[in-house]
Amino acid sequence: MTNPRSIKRIVCWVGAIILVALGLVLIHQVPLATARPPKNLKTVEDFQAWKRGAIIGKGTFERSGVTYTVMLAPAGRYLASGPSAYLFDKNGHFVDWTADMGDFYTVKNYYNLTSGNVKNIEYEKP
Repeated sequence: MTNPRSIKRIVCWVGAIILVALGLVLIHQVPLATARPPKNLKTVEDFQAWKRGAIIGKGTFERSGVTYTVMLAPAGRYLASGPSAYLFDKNGHFVDWTADMGDFYTVKNYYNLTSGNVKNIEYEKP
């Protein structure tokens, strides 16, 4: 027969584990919310107005003969291996983004911005 005290202990441990896991998921939503582009983001000028002093740098990315401007900003998650990245076409229109260019492909087109695929990066001076 199972001791009611041990069942209570197991339930407490399971509850604690669930709370910690839920807390970790929720805490990652904070930087993601600051990195996710607003619905009205259409141009690089909109991006600069939105991010103001938080722009880290700028580079280029080429895919299938098309060159994109990549704007870099703080990462969209804790312990990220790269900054968030926002792609703009030659006319300055917003194309795609990723919350962590070191680990994730872009959201819409699945572009791989890792491993030196972004060229000519010029970092902003603090």
